[in-house]
Amino acid sequence: MKAISRSSRLVAALAATTGLLLTGCSTGAGQPNAAAIIGDKVISVAEVQRRIDGGLAAQDPTYLRLQAQNKLDLAGRGLLSVLIRLELLERLAQREGVQVDNSAVDSVIASFGGSLPENAFPAYDEQVLRERIRGDMLASEIGKKYANRTSVSFDLVVTDSREDAVAKAKQMAKGPAAAAQLVKDELAKKRQAGKNADFAFSRASSAIAASPIFATGANTVVAFPLPDESGQMEQTTPTSQWLVAYVHKRDTSTTTPPNPQAGQAGASAQAKLNGALGRGMASLLREEIGMQVNPRYGTWDLTNAQLVPSALEQATLQLKATTPRS
Repeated sequence: MKAISRSSRLVAALAATTGLLLTGCSTGAGQPNAAAIIGDKVISVAEVQRRIDGGLAAQDPTYLRLQAQNKLDLAGRGLLSVLIRLELLERLAQREGVQVDNSAVDSVIASFGGSLPENAFPAYDEQVLRERIRGDMLASEIGKKYANRTSVSFDLVVTDSREDAVAKAKQMAKGPAAAAQLVKDELAKKRQAGKNADFAFSRASSAIAASPIFATGANTVVAFPLPDESGQMEQTTPTSQWLVAYVHKRDTSTTTPPNPQAGQAGASAQAKLNGALGRGMASLLREEIGMQVNPRYGTWDLTNAQLVPSALEQATLQLKATTPRS
């Protein structure tokens, strides 16, 4: 995948209309038999295994091959990711008064013609497909509700490696003064940085609208690889650039006008961006109600709202910053 390397392209991605440059975390589940605990909802290891067995029951040769290749962990992470996302989105939708009719889900499933998505994980069956589609539709509707009223204000620096991004994130997490000093130092070195950037979701470029910046609460530091031209975030490319931001404020109360160029992308593209915002809001709910994931299934990554094998494979890092005493 291509990485953004030129300053002009970076500016275009980050500040389509403003001219400004700009963790998911999981812990060991508190119950030994829990795959995940979301608020008061427990998804048991037994339930995950039962669903995996059921999904693979009709594929005995495949099941045996997967066992031999030790790939059933992929099935567990994939399935649990879908279940966690749906649980968070159902809770958020209820709070926000957002509904998705089952008939709408049926229509989407019918459009697949009985075939499963190309990126389906092992044990991906029609029940999982229904859960994933329902979750995607809820996320899109929630995001649509907040698309013209979500904005963030933050300080930022841009760096060329994950290692340096982690170091700078830790420095910023010492508090707003430390973040401001880092920005000042980076600017003095003629590096890309910015202070007090105000960014509205409705006016962001598509690449940044889909990024974790809008899923980050106030007084929190977020670091993630900048999307390439296709909107993909690639953390392993040697030339990847990372954005590290200290978010001062996340506002959902002020209406902002839509980007006049947004309509050119089409309804389908906008629905995907709304979905990214909805999943980001679900991740914020996760922080509010509490979520724990059994380490055997990995750790939560905000980038695509899914589980990854370990914290080292998270493309998005979040650190709660130290706030000054009043």
